[in-house]
Amino acid sequence: MAAPLSLAIDTSQQHSTSSPQQDQMAATVTSSASPGLSASPSSPYSFAPALSLADDVAALASEYSPMLLDVAPVPSTCKVSTEVDIRTKEHTQVRLSVSARGWTVERIESDDAAVKLQCHDLIGATFEDPEAVLLRVSPAFAREWQSRLVEQLEMLAS
Repeated sequence: MAAPLSLAIDTSQQHSTSSPQQDQMAATVTSSASPGLSASPSSPYSFAPALSLADDVAALASEYSPMLLDVAPVPSTCKVSTEVDIRTKEHTQVRLSVSARGWTVERIESDDAAVKLQCHDLIGATFEDPEAVLLRVSPAFAREWQSRLVEQLEMLAS
């Protein structure tokens, strides 16, 4: 899950050369990384709080435990960890960092030279979710993911 964004809308009358209708419609939207998605303090709008990295790690471990050997947040010197280590069934260690852009591959470690060669281009790449990374890094994860997908589709069809 991508890190949440905060949303602020400035509806001040700063467009002096525009018509009153354009002034009412004008809004400036800014976004920045924050602990949760929230509206400006004076806004009548509210948003549900976003999940934390700990929630993402727990969900990954719970949902994919049969498909992975380990999922754990990386200890951090600051209060909030933004990295997670995932160990695949092939014993490949993948470190992902989470930001507003998505899940970025920081490091891939494997004793298998073929895996190192195959996955070298993924380092520094950003993905929408960790599953997209795991589908490329772990053949066992990809097989089990596809098997689950087929099972779910068959259940829907029946």
